[in-house]
Amino acid sequence: MPTLTEFCQIEAKLKFTPIGGIATGFRVDVPFEGTATSSHWEGERKVAGVDIVRVGADGVQALEIRARIGEGADAVAYQAIGRGSDATGPQELIVFETANEDLAFLNSAVAVALGGVDGNKLSLTVSLISA
Repeated sequence: MPTLTEFCQIEAKLKFTPIGGIATGFRVDVPFEGTATSSHWEGERKVAGVDIVRVGADGVQALEIRARIGEGADAVAYQAIGRGSDATGPQELIVFETANEDLAFLNSAVAVALGGVDGNKLSLTVSLISA
């Protein structure tokens, strides 16, 4: 049975940028910036990225995220896909890339993120999946 181990907490501010109607519904690009905290490093690290959100007629959001935690030699890039709705908040599946030796275990890791959005504020808990 898989287990989840908390990796980090992300708090970010969202900037909603409507693109408009598309074939599958409505698209909004959502750049975000904030901080990540974790037991794997001291203090806070900057988080920045963009979430491409496609909202279907049923209100379900298809999420596609490209972002990074930290900067320079400490940077961890991540990609995520997921779903969201007003009822569930964001639910994401994440993979990572980093050259940071202390965090190299992330290069073979898969994580999930669950959280919520309140106005323009995002809160996520990122947990690593292990067998």
